[in-house]
Amino acid sequence: MRNSSARLKKTAYMAVIATGLWVLANPAFPNELAYERVINLEGTTNTRDIGGYQTSDLRTIRPRQIIRSENLSRLTAGDFQQLEEIGVKTVIDLRTDREHDKSPTVWLGDNPPQFYHFPVGDAQNDWFKAQRRLMKKSRFTEEQSLELMKDGYHMIAEEGPPSYQKLMGVVLDQSNWPILIHCNAGKDRAGVAVTLILEALGVDRETIMEEFLLTNEIGRSEEKSVLLANESKKYSRNGRGPSASAWYPIVGVQAEMLEAFYASVNEQYGSMDAFLTELGVDQEARSALIASLTTEQPKLAMVE
Repeated sequence: MRNSSARLKKTAYMAVIATGLWVLANPAFPNELAYERVINLEGTTNTRDIGGYQTSDLRTIRPRQIIRSENLSRLTAGDFQQLEEIGVKTVIDLRTDREHDKSPTVWLGDNPPQFYHFPVGDAQNDWFKAQRRLMKKSRFTEEQSLELMKDGYHMIAEEGPPSYQKLMGVVLDQSNWPILIHCNAGKDRAGVAVTLILEALGVDRETIMEEFLLTNEIGRSEEKSVLLANESKKYSRNGRGPSASAWYPIVGVQAEMLEAFYASVNEQYGSMDAFLTELGVDQEARSALIASLTTEQPKLAMVE
């Protein structure tokens, strides 16, 4: 029994290691498929700019002002130089205290930004414990992992507001821009942060979901899930392990996750507008943010 437990722990550990090796072995995005919003760093697979999206009144979000990413602990000196060239002035870290302490960001550059640590969730809360239990299992299904991740987004809505209130306070101050927001994988807590910013700017839900799901393409979630399925089988006693589809909700994102967050917000606050107001982003603050973080669409001259 003890050997079985140790083997399962090793499986989960190797899955984490495999993810790290993926980052080092695979560029963030193939050059031939590069998007303008993708920031190609050697040490991450999911760093991108939210500039360029349009608001419902046809204003455009200014580029290179709000950047989202996964954790920065694997960045190279060249990566940090690239972020300095962009002009990053502020980094907001949404990881738990445990994640923050285990993989600290050591800035390898001449102009380090201002760092803020606003943890969303706690490593000892029920959700993170449930995640660790699932990862130690030799078998779990796609339905189980998706349900776990949906619960995670409920947790974010319940435990995250104090940190998101601080985050939005930093975002509302233009002197802090450009801002890089990150969590551990760069997809869940950072994804919610970007969702809140886009909501405050008046971007429509369809576009917000499109931005959210872009993680799967840029972060190559399907390929990561295949890699983890293969790695977990290698270290399983019977040569079996969670399938790639079972790993997918853990390494990627699905619409149901963000929908779970919206459902929790509606249940607790009545609406997204009420939630943003609770975070200190009332209509006046939203108008100011729209005026500073977006630009008007150029007006075409009339031809007579």
